[in-house]
Amino acid sequence: MGRRRKKYKKIVKRVRKIPSIFQCPHCGRISLTVEINKERTKAIIQCGSCGLQSELEIAPIFQPVDVYGKFIDMYHSGVAEVKFVKSEEAEET
Repeated sequence: MGRRRKKYKKIVKRVRKIPSIFQCPHCGRISLTVEINKERTKAIIQCGSCGLQSELEIAPIFQPVDVYGKFIDMYHSGVAEVKFVKSEEAEET
């Protein structure tokens, strides 16, 4: 008489979620948000801590992660147009 065959546990791979809040290159805090306006093909990047704000022209296919990568490249090369807005003004817009 033989034993029953041992059942194997199915290994479930977790799908990593793409982040929606990113690290600010100016202050280093994780408070940078990306808002995409697909109709005007523009993206608005704002930091909730230091008030950094920028607008980028993007392709309609871009996701927030792609916009963040493009912004980081432009910021470190010095090409990005960046303005600093106080937190009270940022909440109104």
